[in-house]
Amino acid sequence: MTFDAAEPIPGIMLSPMITAVSYDADRLLLSVHFQDWPSRDLPWNDAALAELIGKMPGTAGMSLSDIGRAMGSLYPGMSDADLGKATDTFLLFLSQNDMLHWWFGMAQQPLCILHPQSHLFFPRFSLGPLPDGVVLSRFVFMRRDGDAVLLENPEYHAVLRFTAAGRDLLPVVFAHSASDAAAEVISSHQAFWHFLWCSGFLETGATDTPSRQAWDFHDRVFHAGSRSFLGLARLGIREHLNDTVAPPPAQKPAMSNRKINLLRTRDGEATPQSRPLSSVMETRHSVRHPGHFPLSLADLGVFLWRTASVRGQGSGGGQELLKRPMPAGGSIHELEFYIAVHRCDGLEPGLYHYHGSEHALYALPTKPPYVQAIVSRAAGGMGQPDILPDCVIVMASRLLRLAWKYQAISYRLSLLHAGVAMETFYLVAEDMGLSPCAVGNGDSSLFSIATGLPEDEEAAIGEFVLSGRQLTGTAGGESGLLQ
Repeated sequence: MTFDAAEPIPGIMLSPMITAVSYDADRLLLSVHFQDWPSRDLPWNDAALAELIGKMPGTAGMSLSDIGRAMGSLYPGMSDADLGKATDTFLLFLSQNDMLHWWFGMAQQPLCILHPQSHLFFPRFSLGPLPDGVVLSRFVFMRRDGDAVLLENPEYHAVLRFTAAGRDLLPVVFAHSASDAAAEVISSHQAFWHFLWCSGFLETGATDTPSRQAWDFHDRVFHAGSRSFLGLARLGIREHLNDTVAPPPAQKPAMSNRKINLLRTRDGEATPQSRPLSSVMETRHSVRHPGHFPLSLADLGVFLWRTASVRGQGSGGGQELLKRPMPAGGSIHELEFYIAVHRCDGLEPGLYHYHGSEHALYALPTKPPYVQAIVSRAAGGMGQPDILPDCVIVMASRLLRLAWKYQAISYRLSLLHAGVAMETFYLVAEDMGLSPCAVGNGDSSLFSIATGLPEDEEAAIGEFVLSGRQLTGTAGGESGLLQ
């Protein structure tokens, strides 16, 4: 297809991370301002093209028509076919070296601007016809960012930012080409549809390979949003909350006045007697059936002391920090532990919050049906809804504790911490002869209802079943293991 210069068409602008461009003999020198991405020089053999690039900073860029005319002026003796190839090569080189942001519209009024979120991303613009059956990618989504409307492509790590003048293009984005009405809309905005295709926002049936089908939408979005892919999006230390939000305290205040102090050792032992770590790791396994003996309050106390108790408190980076037996990013320890008790010698059924500094449980005024529902949901998650475990440890994240310091990765870090906690639970439970099992799903809304805590304040992100001891020698075949 060809583009009409009088209509909105694609164009380019120099990436904001490029602060200066110069040419020295056979090198193109780029001055870069972005985190630790270094300024660099690229192999180059054309001073005229270097001068063309150098004129782009601080301007709205050039349309494809402008580029075509500029290339024609630089190489007046070149045939149209060779000129087209030279232009494609020129633009591909700039894109592959993170130098361009593409836009769609007119030279002085872009309707939308394409922002790469990875140094690996660059659009592959081609003037050939589009394949049949092109539709919006199933991974693409729209959201608001301040006053701007964004179309995000987590698969290719790109964001399309619509200007106020470009909002009328949004119906084109969500047109389904299989319908006659949509086909008419697309036909009247063919250049923009082509722009979306070349930017990776559209797909065909052939695009959806078996390995791609393994990814659900929410998994792809989460993966792209919390990882770096030679990223241009800023991950890591957060800055904008520090001046506006006070860091939450490391330890929550008591959630009730019903306190149950816990033991740190059992059976009169001065210290817990442990097996060698290698032995514990070799024999660790999941036990889905409750133990032959109920979990005891003494064992629960020792278990929590060895896994989740707070052993020290300090400060750093402007917020309070904790020391626990398990590690956590920045020593922030945002996880809170709640125990839904179905059966425990010395402890009434109910929902309890574990206070790590005091090594105590606080009983919460939760209605029994909610506690029963939490325990039943965990039993169902282990594939045996009619066999209830002794208790369920719910891990809840006070995400603001992490988000106060870390940007874009706080939820990912909290999930990693939950995984660390699960392995710590497994090893200690195995060493103590208890019956442990991680649960792969859970009901966050049920936890919010049971505790009265808004999900924004604390979100349940993981569950772990803990039951009493098995009879010696029967933990293998009889307990229904999930290795």
